Amino acid sequence: MRKVLLALLVGIISISIVLSGCGEAEPEEKPLIKIAELNWGSARFQCEMAKIIIEEGYGYPVELVPGITIPMLQGLRTGDVDVYVEGWLQNQQEAVDTAMEAGDIVMLGFINNDNWQCGFVVPTYVIEGDTERGIEPMVPNLTSVFDLDQPECKELFANPENPSKGLILNGPPGWECEIVTLEQVTTYGLDDHYDVMNTGSSEGLFASLQGAYDKGEPWLGYLWGPTWIAGALDLTLLEEPAYDEEVWNEDHGCAWPSVDLFIAAHKDFPDKAPDVAEMFEKWKLDTPTLNEALAYMLAIEGEPVDVAIWFLKEREEIWTQFVPADVAEKVKAAIAEM
Repeated sequence: MRKVLLALLVGIISISIVLSGCGEAEPEEKPLIKIAELNWGSARFQCEMAKIIIEEGYGYPVELVPGITIPMLQGLRTGDVDVYVEGWLQNQQEAVDTAMEAGDIVMLGFINNDNWQCGFVVPTYVIEGDTERGIEPMVPNLTSVFDLDQPECKELFANPENPSKGLILNGPPGWECEIVTLEQVTTYGLDDHYDVMNTGSSEGLFASLQGAYDKGEPWLGYLWGPTWIAGALDLTLLEEPAYDEEVWNEDHGCAWPSVDLFIAAHKDFPDKAPDVAEMFEKWKLDTPTLNEALAYMLAIEGEPVDVAIWFLKEREEIWTQFVPADVAEKVKAAIAEM
């Protein structure tokens, strides 16, 4: 009888140990989330902010994968990246439609649609002058793209490599503007008067504009908002015919449309990280807010991650709307140490 009781006691102890071990099991490791880090300021800032929130608030590891629009969209289709932050929908409409029709990607949400693009921007002092800086108006009758064929304009914006023509600076290779601006120059009858040169990056485009602006020199080129430079400098968008979908599809002979800034994901992502997918569905940042963040980056000469940390600390009323309260508290605690 004593042996039976002893055996039962040993069995109970063994079961208790097993159950105790089960209770202390390590939590299941969460999968890596790869975010396409597109190559302009507002997209990079948002990616860095999303990375901090996802890692600190939701507990997923995150990798930012740098790249440009179409290759990154293809990576989204194949699952090489999970999330694509701040795509400009109308600029990539065909590629996005194809991916969605194939069932490869899903649309999570839209960041805003109050942005702008223009292939023909000049510093305002080119037209109006700047008395405080001692700059006289250079071409006071310049108001629209159709004024650019005037001899004084071609001379003012002369291409250093081809002085017989003016120069229009375009965005980086691979962007939609590479095609659109070229076609607009032809449609507006400016191709005999101007060369179009792509800049190597958005940073190169901004540096060119900032350098000319600091010296009070003429500059003509493509720009868009949200950007820090659009918020920091006094610029004028030259008038174009109002956007018309039929004209746009025919020869781009009108102003750019306002674009839907979207967040998309690989088809499997909502199952892989449903809580993070829900966050991106709520993610909203208007253009003035993005301009403010990018202007801060300029002011501190910082990196997108610096702006992300600042924004998380100073604009809680915005980003806490995207996440549950417990996630927000974890993020706040983490950034307090950053």
